[in-house]
Amino acid sequence: MLTPDPTLLLEHKNRIYRLALRLSAGCVSEAEDITQETLVAALKTFPLFMGKAQLTTWLHTITIRTWRAQQKRSPLKTESLDERDRTEPEDIALRLDLDRAICALTETQREAFVLVKAEGWTHKEAAKILGVPQGTVQARVFEATRRLRELLSEESIK
Repeated sequence: MLTPDPTLLLEHKNRIYRLALRLSAGCVSEAEDITQETLVAALKTFPLFMGKAQLTTWLHTITIRTWRAQQKRSPLKTESLDERDRTEPEDIALRLDLDRAICALTETQREAFVLVKAEGWTHKEAAKILGVPQGTVQARVFEATRRLRELLSEESIK
């Protein structure tokens, strides 16, 4: 049985935060909450980690579960996309369009899309993280990509 190592978990904090930020479509405060909850959950359950999967796979699984739980607790977000923290002003319009489009995806599409297209996991790895068959991840990413193209082309018409 492994003993908890907070230093090891903190080394992965930025990856967890990046995933949380993408899942929350750029909402900094939500991503920070998810990151904190993920690290606490990982520290508590670290003795159960058997090392059969990569540590990053295990941490991303916890991050996804934490995000899902947060969505169930507060499914209606009242924060405006315009009020979110942004780092590069010249990208605001594009990022807002993308944020809106990602928010329009179903939760399952968003999870699969973010893991594969934004985080760079393979379909097989994302399937393991999400606990679904690889074909399901492939279908979700395909549908998410199709839907995002559709939504973003509608935004460019406006």
